[in-house]
Amino acid sequence: MQRRCNQGIARGLIVAGVFVAACGTGDAGDGAVSIRVSGEGAAKEGYPFVKRGVEIAFADGWSLRFTKYLVSVGDLRLASAEDEVAFEDRSVYVTDLHLGDPVVATIPGVAARRWERFSFRVVPPPAGAVKVGAVADADVARMQAGGFNYWVEGTATKAGRTVSFAWGLANPTRATNCTSGVDDTDGVVVRTNSTATAEITFHLDHLFWDTLGSERATLRFDAIAGASDDDVVTWDELATQRLASLRGPGGAPLLDGAGQRVVYDPGSVPLAAQTLQAFMLATSAGQAHLDGLGLCTVSRL
Repeated sequence: MQRRCNQGIARGLIVAGVFVAACGTGDAGDGAVSIRVSGEGAAKEGYPFVKRGVEIAFADGWSLRFTKYLVSVGDLRLASAEDEVAFEDRSVYVTDLHLGDPVVATIPGVAARRWERFSFRVVPPPAGAVKVGAVADADVARMQAGGFNYWVEGTATKAGRTVSFAWGLANPTRATNCTSGVDDTDGVVVRTNSTATAEITFHLDHLFWDTLGSERATLRFDAIAGASDDDVVTWDELATQRLASLRGPGGAPLLDGAGQRVVYDPGSVPLAAQTLQAFMLATSAGQAHLDGLGLCTVSRL
């Protein structure tokens, strides 16, 4: 039997600290699914950031703090391997990862079993997008006007220099066939009379990678800082940094600690242009995972 519970989704609405759910089958053998969105500690603490005892830091010595990291995510769907639908939620939610790890939707009345196919989209917020938490109307309007699915603001500091940035990213994607980072199995397991949590985890370090197609890339900021002559790096300035001739802070050729030219490697991933801006759009397109390290099949929209 195909189950759908579109009307019963508690869409990030909190009344006196309680999520409101509007439906549930009440059948024996049912459970619920909560969808949480997280940027992990990096969204709140920035970099360097210690994760499971391992420090994640910029190789070129920068520290970074975010003041906003807005994501627009929705079109949530959970189904079986045979495409029996557990639930579909066409809503799009806008949340600021810097402010916490909110539950954006809770779906009751889901049959207890393994649902192998979890998918979602990261897309610009449409009219009627649901704001989660303390997201400002002006930020949503700015994302809508620019067609941005991410809005990122923050500052980076090195050797007494502080650089600020405020970027809108337009690289919409769909994530399908997600594997859980908890146990490397497909999708989400729902148990009777329990609430399973499916966390869409954004790895913010992707934005600063120097290599595509690998989860072992190095984080760098010198090339970003080198795109500007002042202490504000605009998104358009990143397009002036050519991958074949990257400049470091001060305008000199970008070198690593050994005096070798720093190379950003796109691997086999096609770029819209051979620029730092296009590279960062490509790296950040794959930020979203399931339950921490769980991988999804990501396609561009």
